[in-house]
Amino acid sequence: MKIKVYLSLLISLFAWVTPLLPTWVAGTGTTARAASIVSFTLINADTDQDLFIMTPGMVIDLATLPTRNLNIRANTDLLPVDSVVFNLSGAQTRNSTERIAPYALFSDFQGDYFPWVPPLGSYSLLGTPYSPGGASGAPLTLSFSFVNSVGGVSSFSLVNADTNLDIQVMVPGMTLILNGLPTQHLNIRANTTPATVGSVVFELSGPQVQSTVENLPPYALFSDLNGAYNSWTPLGGTYTLTATPFDAPQGGGTAGSPLTISFVVVAPPLPVRLTAFLAEPLGAGAVQLRWNTATEEQNKEFVVQRSTDGREFTSVAHLPGHGNTTLAQAYQYVDKQLPANLSKLYYRLQQVDVDGTSTYSLVRVVTVVPGAAPALLLAYVPTPGDGLLHYTFAGPATGTEELELYSIMGQRLGRYPLAASGSGTVPVAGLAAGTYVLHLVNAGGRYAGRFVLP
Repeated sequence: MKIKVYLSLLISLFAWVTPLLPTWVAGTGTTARAASIVSFTLINADTDQDLFIMTPGMVIDLATLPTRNLNIRANTDLLPVDSVVFNLSGAQTRNSTERIAPYALFSDFQGDYFPWVPPLGSYSLLGTPYSPGGASGAPLTLSFSFVNSVGGVSSFSLVNADTNLDIQVMVPGMTLILNGLPTQHLNIRANTTPATVGSVVFELSGPQVQSTVENLPPYALFSDLNGAYNSWTPLGGTYTLTATPFDAPQGGGTAGSPLTISFVVVAPPLPVRLTAFLAEPLGAGAVQLRWNTATEEQNKEFVVQRSTDGREFTSVAHLPGHGNTTLAQAYQYVDKQLPANLSKLYYRLQQVDVDGTSTYSLVRVVTVVPGAAPALLLAYVPTPGDGLLHYTFAGPATGTEELELYSIMGQRLGRYPLAASGSGTVPVAGLAAGTYVLHLVNAGGRYAGRFVLP
């Protein structure tokens, strides 16, 4: 009786275990049970950690996730399987096959998941496991969607900065012909959903570069004052503009969905054709700016403008233009009154026509050499004296400068041409002992050298 009972138990145990054994163990004519996809898991691709198991019809808010770098793993009831085939459709499509665990929709390298930043929208994901013999197991289909409660930039509007009214909604790849617009004083507004967000960060690249953070609507690339848009006259060329919303001021907090467009500006020929504009440090504590024009028409002046952040500019010098000329002209200016404790400054030129119309150059960035500005005009009387004041001028010169000699009380004592080499002498014989000042003024600035007659 005991032998029969033991035999019966062994037969029952074998019958229960056999479906779980591979073919080579179970015996000829027996097939191993096919695997099934039992679930999908959303993965943080930054940390390679599971976020949560995805459920049918779920709506995933990107603003609530710790990262936008994601992946999706298929979980099977048996490991390993020969492969898992993924088919993703919807806001983005992808078809892939994974043969090594973990079975990730956007693959991995030894468990280091590759990142996927999902576009907003609805999706359907089908995962199908396959056995070594090529037979498919039980697939799993999951529908889900991604949203962003922070919102996004839905469009850009071209604005007439003279009237503060919209001209048109901008579309990717559009061409703006300035002569065909009601004005050349423009701005660009980012339209967000919802209409009010924490802030919008702009990045414009192309012939002109602009970076702006707007905390209050309307969110304008070149800002505004209570809805009165600041004016921008674009140079001709191809531009790329990206605007990104955030749920906190100054680009802080969580980012929403950005929008990027490219567009082309066709600008009429400028009355003043600028062929070069350079800004570079001139020793410690000074910056030299040089620019050239090929032709000028009704050119009243150039205004040198400086900024500490590349956004807000102030005027530091006015240099008269040449009115109307077809001859090439060269200009230069040395900025010696630099703000303290700054390592970088931004410069641009404002070209002003006789009728008051203005255009702006590209912005130049200068790395400032710390220290005091150099003395560009040096004056000294040798000992023993030879009746001459010796001077050296190291600044930019046009060849038409004059030196002026003054007493310490401000009385002008004489005027002398600047030596072509920049070094020369001025007669001082007969002057009383005391302190005097040698002045030089040109388009580049005002220079002074103080000396003492014994």
